[in-house]
Amino acid sequence: MEQSRVSTHQSQWLLPWQWLVPLFCLLCAGIVTEYQSRQLVEQRQNQALQQLIGLSGQLRSFVESELNTSLYMSLGLASHLRASDGKLSEKEMLFLLRNLLEQGKHIRNIGLAPDNVLTLIYPVQGNERALGLDYKNLPQQWPEIKQLIEDKEPKLVGPIALIQGGEGYIYRLPLFLNDGSYWGIISTVLDLTSFNQMLLQQANSYQVQVGIRKKNASSGALFGYSHLFSKDALILDLNIKGAEWQIAVRFMDEAAGWGLWQWRLLGASLSVVFCLMLAWLLHSYRRSALFADALQDNEMYSRRIMNSVVDVIVTTDLDGTIDRVNSAVSTVFGYLPIQLAGQPFSVLLAPGQAAVLATLAPDDGAAVELQGMRYSGEIFAMDLSRNRTEHQGKARYVWLIRDISERKKVEQLKNEFVSTVSHELRTPLTAISGALGLAVGGALGPLNEKQQHMLVLAQQNSQRLGKLINDLLDIEKLAVNKMQFKLRLWPLAELVRQAIDLNQPVALQRQVKLEMLSAEQDDLWVEVDEVRVQQVMANLLANAIRHSPVGAVVRVTMESYAKKVRVSVIDQGSGVSDSFEPRLFEKFSQADSSDRRQVAGTGLGLAICKDLIKAMRGEIGYQRSETGGACFYFTLPLATELSLE
Repeated sequence: MEQSRVSTHQSQWLLPWQWLVPLFCLLCAGIVTEYQSRQLVEQRQNQALQQLIGLSGQLRSFVESELNTSLYMSLGLASHLRASDGKLSEKEMLFLLRNLLEQGKHIRNIGLAPDNVLTLIYPVQGNERALGLDYKNLPQQWPEIKQLIEDKEPKLVGPIALIQGGEGYIYRLPLFLNDGSYWGIISTVLDLTSFNQMLLQQANSYQVQVGIRKKNASSGALFGYSHLFSKDALILDLNIKGAEWQIAVRFMDEAAGWGLWQWRLLGASLSVVFCLMLAWLLHSYRRSALFADALQDNEMYSRRIMNSVVDVIVTTDLDGTIDRVNSAVSTVFGYLPIQLAGQPFSVLLAPGQAAVLATLAPDDGAAVELQGMRYSGEIFAMDLSRNRTEHQGKARYVWLIRDISERKKVEQLKNEFVSTVSHELRTPLTAISGALGLAVGGALGPLNEKQQHMLVLAQQNSQRLGKLINDLLDIEKLAVNKMQFKLRLWPLAELVRQAIDLNQPVALQRQVKLEMLSAEQDDLWVEVDEVRVQQVMANLLANAIRHSPVGAVVRVTMESYAKKVRVSVIDQGSGVSDSFEPRLFEKFSQADSSDRRQVAGTGLGLAICKDLIKAMRGEIGYQRSETGGACFYFTLPLATELSLE
């Protein structure tokens, strides 16, 4: 009887209607698989095409930039000749041609042919055979040259055999003066061998093949691969002055990926698996167990993520009782996670550091530097940040701790290295500067003008290097709080007047006038270090003098307000750009950091001034002057206010 009941139960699995739902799902899955497979393949092809379009645009921009840069120089030369009505001395023309050749990356030579006769070419060496060439005597080239003169349009031709030997590309520019008369031809010979190598290197870096040919040409490519124009390559027109060229770009290899039949096979397999699972799940009562397993897996996944972080993560309640920690606490602090459960958070801090926690905002996540204490009792530096969150309806703190002890050691080594190098350099540099000063002063006998100039230049550079070393030493001392300040009561007006007198020679040399306003305020006393105030004033005045035009006036003002006194240095220069203003007082920051900047400097002066003024309980800042120049100022507390504190 039992066996019959089992057989009947097993036979029910074979009834057709029980398979209708899985079969229907299988049919739907097959349709969706076919649709999705086509979509995926089409999407991959579109992505490859978009990538090829992007790379082709970059290569086109590279080609246009490389070639047009040299061609625009010929246009500039033509404009210069037109402005001078075609009358330039040979010396002036050689100077212009030499500069153009130095700037043109691919220019081989530049020739001038007034009335179609090549009378001037640079460089002459190696091109002597081309001098005196009359373009009318070139039966193969003259018709094309004559046509471009009639069209009054420049043209890039090549490759052609050159009279001076070899092959090259020639950019011929017919020049017409302002009165419309024809002057002659400017010929710029380009050696594009290096350009071809650069183009192929650029294409290889993009994993593409590239070719360049004349537009609508049936012959081979000028550069790269000619077979690309007969394949499924992307072809774009190039915007080259005087030339109608095209560029073809194609991937070296087809993008790897599954084809349509592979996606179909995968979809069919997944569909079959899905339908079999569905048939099984129709008779399954494990939904609740599966849901519980999913929750447990999610918890384990979160725990693995938390334990994989190298920084220490601690969660506490609002009272600071530790709830949970990750495994990094064992590496950083030496505790086992189970040892810290229920302990106060202060157990991870060095003595006296817990008071700093009250200053932390609950949600800003900003890190503060504190001292932590390991299980062994070792004190070390760490960064600590805190955020507030909720769990199961209760507020929690999430603490992030990072061990920065190694970074501190590296910073200490760096500071010691800079200090050692600076001290070791200063002694020989002082000797060098002194020796140069004696030589300039005539201690070694009379010097000619060239020798005098070179020695003065060397002395100036040695003094500039000495200032850089002194700035580095000041920065290092301020960073480690080793700079000594001798604070005394001083009338600020007297210090400002002394600074102006000391910097008058520099101002006279630059033809700039220094003026002091509010000089009658001699009753404003401050408690400062006289030497450091003079250092700050010297830096601000030197900056104002360097950035002021000839004949300008640099004004120094003093005014007292709100129990403070403010000293302002105002120049008539161009001011500071808005983009650079936030970095004005950072170390090594310069508005113009290029090698061609007109005003020299190390970028340390304002950073040193900021630290010096801060050490004397003051503030320093910048604002744009009403006259358009720069206004640097600093404020100091009045001595009467300091005595009341």
